Parts: sequence; C-alpha cells; structure tokens
Amino acid sequence: MKWLAYVLIVVGITTMLYPKAKSMYYSYQEEKLLENWESASADSLIQESSQQLDDIFSEKNRLKETEGSKRAKSSIIGKLSINKIDLTIPIMEGASQANLKVAAGHMKGTSPIGETGNAAIAAHRSYTYGKQFNRLPEVESGDLIQVETTQKILTYKITEKLLVLPTDLSVLQNNTNESIITLITCHPMKNPTHRYIVKAVLQKEEVL
Repeated sequence: MKWLAYVLIVVGITTMLYPKAKSMYYSYQEEKLLENWESASADSLIQESSQQLDDIFSEKNRLKETEGSKRAKSSIIGKLSINKIDLTIPIMEGASQANLKVAAGHMKGTSPIGETGNAAIAAHRSYTYGKQFNRLPEVESGDLIQVETTQKILTYKITEKLLVLPTDLSVLQNNTNESIITLITCHPMKNPTHRYIVKAVLQKEEVL
C-alpha cells in the first residue's frame, strides 16, 4: 500500500501549495498589467457601484471563480502607489469582479481621477489576490498616495480613515470642491461586515 501513502503525500503537498501558487499568479497578473501600462506611452450610478461591491467583497464570491472573470476586459487607466505600505497596483476602469482580481477599480459614478470631486477606488484585501489593499489599515493621516496616469502624476495626502457599514454611501458622495480620492476595501478580510475607507486630498499635480 506504499502507493496510497505516496498519493496522500502528494495530495497534502498540493493542498498546502495551492493558496501560495494562486497568490503568486494574481501578483504576476498585477505586475504584468503595470508593465504593459508603463510601456504604453450620479447617485444612481453610485448606488449601482455600491451594490456591486457588496457582491465582490462577499466571502462567497471572493472564493468563487468563473470563466468570465479570469481576464479583466477593461483597460488600465493608471497605477496607484503608497510607499508607506510598499504598494503599487494598477487601476482599471470599473470595480468589476474581473478587474478586482488583478487590479484596483475606479468606481462608476464617482469623479474622474485628478478632477474636482470624489474619485472612489476599490480593491480586495485578500491574500489570495496578492498584495492589493491588504495593508491599507497601516497608513496614517499625512501619508502620501501617488496616482500616475498617462498624462499626470498626482500626489495626495491622507486626511482620514473610516470604518463604515456597506449601506453608508456618504463616503462616495461628490460633495467637495477639492480633488480627493477615496480608497475602499473590505473589513475584516474574512467574512467582511464593514468597509475600510481611506480619504486623501490632492496636494500636487505634475504633467508628464
């Protein structure tokens, strides 16, 4: 029965390595998106986007893969960097399940990034999908966030951190005369019940 013992050993090793391999795969997808990008020289909408995040951030759907979600169809619009937590992540248009597997998503119905208003950017906080917003709670007021698009480098300063219920849409409202970004992820990482929010105000804009 030695063959059975060998089979059980192989199955055990495979089970242990699978989460790490999956994490490495999605990290590779993030890096590939960034490389490709760098080489290339409404209330109803907010409600819809928020409801979409309910599905995306749920534990059931985070662990579920479909054929249509294996490849993000929208184009990359920039990259977001936070040196404090050693984060660089591509940004894609739309906070869809497919996009958030390999990038952060700019939420439909919020202001364009860099313009006056509130631009909301959502990302997973799950070890399964590489770094993403795993360490977002470590940032503090005064820390800097940099967003690079094809035309500009935008530097934001963090002003506040919030923990809100999924039903609280006030964090997405465009009620400001400043240019701000709102970073959104789930909390806690497993069986999330709340949204972790980081807000930052534009401090500097450099034209490329």
